[in-house]
Amino acid sequence: MRALKGLTLIEVLIALVIFLILLTAVSQSLLPLFGITRKTRIQLNANQQAQKLVEAIRIAWANPAYYKKTCAPLSLPTGTAVHVQTLDKLAKPTGTRSFSTNCTTATPDPSPVPAKRVTVTVTDPGGKVLARFTLDIREP
Repeated sequence: MRALKGLTLIEVLIALVIFLILLTAVSQSLLPLFGITRKTRIQLNANQQAQKLVEAIRIAWANPAYYKKTCAPLSLPTGTAVHVQTLDKLAKPTGTRSFSTNCTTATPDPSPVPAKRVTVTVTDPGGKVLARFTLDIREP
């Protein structure tokens, strides 16, 4: 009998083909996960951006002058919009106010407003809404 000294070229090629088939099958199932991860990261960033902006407005409106003028000295990131509704004592919308980031030129509310509803919307470049946060803020 002859002693085995190693693998033949055919055996190595067959093993390599089997390995490549398995690698292709595994990679095809993992590729969609990378897309889902990217979409989730974009959504998370948009949620954080909207939440930070709502909180910045809430903190700024602790100052009665900013609240009355419906303004906050901050910069709006690209793709964000702020919508403000005035509310009555029962939290029912009574009107809208335009939000301003320039508090020196903003005009104060003509009459006292018990509360305002702030809605921050973050959109992608195509206009698709990624995040929307709403917060009711009482007069300080």
